[in-house]
Amino acid sequence: MCRLLELAPAVRRAFEVKLDAEHRALWRSLTVHQLEALVALEGGPTSMRSLCDRLEISESAGTALVDRLAGSGLVERQDDPDDRRVVRIAASDAARAMVAQYQELKRDRLATVLADLPTDDLATLVRIYESVLTSTGGSR
Repeated sequence: MCRLLELAPAVRRAFEVKLDAEHRALWRSLTVHQLEALVALEGGPTSMRSLCDRLEISESAGTALVDRLAGSGLVERQDDPDDRRVVRIAASDAARAMVAQYQELKRDRLATVLADLPTDDLATLVRIYESVLTSTGGSR
């Protein structure tokens, strides 16, 4: 168990997308966290609370994050037609294109990390991930 705790951070880092200078310039030096916020909006407009819950951040941190993204023209705030107290956050067309590129980079990174893993080991890894998620009630 101790070894698993030691390995977990390194494994997480191994799967992280490292943005090169070209992508950073193209994406206006957005952080990976900001890109993940845009990914969270991929399903369409969502409330600030839902966005913060998905990103596991406070609403004040979410507001600051959305302010930065709105200032770059990547998201817009919309009034909720059913509840005037709720503000919905929507990604712009430019943001959706960026998300598509980012998702492709993530798939490429995953493929690179797992490329040399034997098929049986990959199947075992998938089974373990599914078991962990099932036992914790998680879906992320």
